Amino acid sequence: MNDPNPPIVRSALFVDFDNVYINLKEHDEDAAAQFANNPDRWLTWLEEAMPLPPYFEGGRRILIRRCYLNPQTFSAFRPHFTRYGAFEVVDCPPLTARGKTSTDIHMVMDILDTLTQPVYFNEFIILSGDADFTPVLLKLRKHDRFSVVLSIGFVAAPYKAAAFHVISQDVFVHDALGIATAQDEEPEMTRDEPSWNEARLLHRMAERLYEAAVLPGGIQASDLPNIYREFGEFRQSTNWLGYFSLRNLTQSIVRADEGLVIIDDDPWRVARAGEEATDAGSGGAARPPEEPDLETVESLHKAIGEWIRQIVGQAQGPVLLSSLGNAVKQRFRVDSVSSRWLGAGTFRALLGELDLGDLRQVSDEHNHYLLDPARHEPPEAIAPGDSGPQMVAPGQVLDPFHARHPDIAPLARRISNLTEAPYLMPEHYALLFRELAREVNEQGYQMTRTSKTVRDRCVERGAPIARSHVNYILVGINYSGHRLGVNPPEDPRVLAEKVVENTINYSRTAQIELNAADETIIRRWIVGGLDEVAAAPAHEAAGAGWLTASGAPEEAAPPSPLYSADDAPVEEYVSGGEGAGAVPEGAAEARHDRGSNGDQPSPETADEG
Repeated sequence: MNDPNPPIVRSALFVDFDNVYINLKEHDEDAAAQFANNPDRWLTWLEEAMPLPPYFEGGRRILIRRCYLNPQTFSAFRPHFTRYGAFEVVDCPPLTARGKTSTDIHMVMDILDTLTQPVYFNEFIILSGDADFTPVLLKLRKHDRFSVVLSIGFVAAPYKAAAFHVISQDVFVHDALGIATAQDEEPEMTRDEPSWNEARLLHRMAERLYEAAVLPGGIQASDLPNIYREFGEFRQSTNWLGYFSLRNLTQSIVRADEGLVIIDDDPWRVARAGEEATDAGSGGAARPPEEPDLETVESLHKAIGEWIRQIVGQAQGPVLLSSLGNAVKQRFRVDSVSSRWLGAGTFRALLGELDLGDLRQVSDEHNHYLLDPARHEPPEAIAPGDSGPQMVAPGQVLDPFHARHPDIAPLARRISNLTEAPYLMPEHYALLFRELAREVNEQGYQMTRTSKTVRDRCVERGAPIARSHVNYILVGINYSGHRLGVNPPEDPRVLAEKVVENTINYSRTAQIELNAADETIIRRWIVGGLDEVAAAPAHEAAGAGWLTASGAPEEAAPPSPLYSADDAPVEEYVSGGEGAGAVPEGAAEARHDRGSNGDQPSPETADEG
């Protein structure tokens, strides 16, 4: 039964104006101006739209609103806060010759004082990226209070970890400040009703997506191009079948099947309708396990079999079944108790129902394994004194990064865990730096637009790069002293070296001891992908932008006739006929807004431009 009087969150808001404004202005002057001149807008978002803490369903009331600013520099913004946001403005003038103010100590004292007030405050919202407030966050947790912080610019990982909720820069700029991205302003493409052949192709592609979306959380956008390339019509197209972007094409495919939806996570993905809330990142409540129907079981069998073949194919030795079973449960959310391994009873029995190709199960006196006879020695063939078969560990064979770069991945994983540096392969870093330099050279630098455009271009090339990865790189480059767009043209290698410098410094700040060999590995991790492309023959370097799921550049697909599977001709929308080759109304403007030419990446053209 619903509570007629749901509990209301009583919140106290403390704004470190100098910190937020200065960090915003370094990346986006429009966002900084909106923050300083229209506090009522983002204050309304905090009260009405920001996620509520658990068990509170009655909304949020911000009872204390305090803004701390330097009156010598930012006094012009005071009236906006006192008049429109009903803020108490606390003047914090400089106390030293270097301009150091007393903002942090004022905020700390006020926060601690609020803890002892008669009114019980459930939540403390601190708009600041200053890691000096980390002890205060830990104090609030000890008092069983919720804390919210704003992550703008370079923010230390321990500070964010100490908070209950972190408002990301993207969310704050886009949702709270209302700064639109290129995609928001992009005019919707208008096209004629698809031809009969095009409609059939979209329907077939939708069926394939529905089949692949059996994975928990659906399919990430970076995996979609590889699925689309299963269709000869797509391989022959150069403009995303006339839709000019991965997103536009996917939207049309999803409209062809009511069982599919697009989820706007980071990165966005496609899921089965009604199942998107089961994803851990969606914030929805977990559903109780249900007995899967026959169709779902068959789809899961196929997906699990394909995934296991890939994992064992990457392993350097026999794969331990116990680890593999746990990985299958985690990735596919197979409940081994309620579904009894999809009706098979045991994991070993389930393997017997899957199409595993030439893989076979073997055992020694201690364990069971799965191996590829063409690549792996069975356990009994290991000579005495040898280390034995390589077993699957979460950070090793199950990780495509480790499988492809076993000498780089352990240090990269360690640094990523402690500093939040993107755990991307060297190939992905190379693609990111090339697209970043290209975007800034073509359109200039504006963080919100730049991060989205770079992310979209990387995703279209099959790289699992999220907006948060790009933002981390942008902040790191800025923190190193390099200002994007100030002295064009930007060079991918220069940007990569700045990120190497920042990664080494941040690792030491996080108390990671690095020697000369470690620094060499970091440079290979972040810059090495650019070296490989530069050293490759021209015909190989040209295809470096189209990546497979494992991160390896994919070879050009063999040419296929312009006919669908049932021999229906499709030239009219693939090769420039009516309704396809011509640019639909609004598409040219959309491409201009994105800063992209709308071309579909291919092994031959992915790196051009």
